[in-house]
Amino acid sequence: MIIRILFAALILYGLYRFVKTVQAKPADARRGYYISLIIGLGAAALVLLSVTGRVHWIAGLIGGALPFVRQYVLKHIYHRISGSSKGNAENEQAAPQRPSSNMNQQQALSVLGLKPGASDDEIIAAHRQLMQRFHPDRGGNDFLASQINDAKDVLLGKRGG
Repeated sequence: MIIRILFAALILYGLYRFVKTVQAKPADARRGYYISLIIGLGAAALVLLSVTGRVHWIAGLIGGALPFVRQYVLKHIYHRISGSSKGNAENEQAAPQRPSSNMNQQQALSVLGLKPGASDDEIIAAHRQLMQRFHPDRGGNDFLASQINDAKDVLLGKRGG
């Protein structure tokens, strides 16, 4: 009996730590963590029920595999949608690094929030700070990220760096 209570307390503490960790993440990233938690708990419940004999062992097997299948399916769908083969991925990464021919130095300074005569270190620091706020993976969008990258490339490119 005491082992069951200790096991339950351990599980509750793990859930508490998980929720605390997720709350420290940005609001837009929390949803994925909570979905993973729900799927994991459901899978664990099916496995527990099958081990205790309340559900057929096939249901426990399917439930235990569910989180892994979810990850595989999501990766497969993502790669199908993005069409990312090695050739396409290299081309997509090379394209945003070229400076935009439509952006001049004054516009680039304005995008990065810098004054004329800014050093390379100031340009890099401003770029890093803006990308941390406006990167597509953090709730920004591709257009803003490309403008910030183009501004940095224009400013550093004009100095030969």
